Amino acid sequence: MGALTGLALWLSATVLIPTALVVDTAVVVPICLGMAGLNAAGYVAARWATTLVRQQLIGLTLNGSAGLAVLVLSEIAGMHDSLAAPAILLVAIFAFVVLRLRFILAFVAAGIYLVGFASLVALHPTPTALLQLFLVAVAMVVGLATTYLLERGARDVFAQRRFIEAQTVALAEAHATSERLLLNVLPAKIAQRLEAGETTIADWFDDTTVLFADLVGFTPLATRLEPRATRDLLDRLFTGFDERAERHGLEKIKTIGDAYMAVGGVPEPSSDHPARVVAFGLDLLDLVALVAADLGQTLALRIGIHTGPVVAGVVGTQKFSYDLWGDTVNVASRLESQGVAGALHISETTWLRVRGLVEATSRGPMELKGRGSMPTFLVARRSLA
Repeated sequence: MGALTGLALWLSATVLIPTALVVDTAVVVPICLGMAGLNAAGYVAARWATTLVRQQLIGLTLNGSAGLAVLVLSEIAGMHDSLAAPAILLVAIFAFVVLRLRFILAFVAAGIYLVGFASLVALHPTPTALLQLFLVAVAMVVGLATTYLLERGARDVFAQRRFIEAQTVALAEAHATSERLLLNVLPAKIAQRLEAGETTIADWFDDTTVLFADLVGFTPLATRLEPRATRDLLDRLFTGFDERAERHGLEKIKTIGDAYMAVGGVPEPSSDHPARVVAFGLDLLDLVALVAADLGQTLALRIGIHTGPVVAGVVGTQKFSYDLWGDTVNVASRLESQGVAGALHISETTWLRVRGLVEATSRGPMELKGRGSMPTFLVARRSLA
């Protein structure tokens, strides 16, 4: 905009100056046209310059040249004692207000104007010219002070905006981190309800399938391993358990030592959760057998599965967890503790829901602690149809 405006003004000057003043057009017109051409070149260069620094340097070049050209025209036209000061101030205002040169560049431009105008005054040292030099110098100082204040204000605003943006990013990252941590301990649906303001969450589910798994032979193995190796082994196993739980669309509830608990049909109800939990259990047996073979150690998994109603909810206010309660949980736990290593020990209720998918061996009525006698079945590894 500054270059195009300068182009228009210098083209106008080629007509206005010879019309208003008695001047040598052979000198004045080429100067005006030359400055018009310089502004046209500056416009092209400014569009090419993709950085603010380059554009500012182009603006300084155009404006400084304009100041010198105005002083030369003032001398040629013999108006150094009347119009030179207003003309050079107009150029300065253009630099400070229109081009908005940065302070350091505006300082250079003001120096060019003052040195040029002082040279003109030195050629014609009259009291009026000296007064004009003083007024021009004061005006330059005021313009520079204004430019400095505007630039400092812009920098402060920019710094505050960057600070606010950084704070916003930090808050977003902190929120994302808290979201990830929350989703690591709670189902997404439950986490959303807590964030919405619910303080007590306890839901009844008529139809679920609960799985308990416990590592057989882990305790003696852990006594032979270093603490870090024990931790790494559990991490390898439980990470694999978590991946398979997600793959089957199940919800991990918790781990206790070397025991693992998961559920199907919670918190999202479904009809095929018994089949998915049984398939998940078979995957766990395969994984543990693979890890045991890899380590050359005796390690197996005992699993208990039962289908029935549960209550699910969040307990505690610090280090809270999502947990299950009810007879279904107790039965699944008893089935695990009285199960067989390397097999799924499932209740009759579960068996009736999956018997078209797996083969099982009846164990007959089993006496479960606190539950009495009930029919149970064993599903061995690799028995999926």
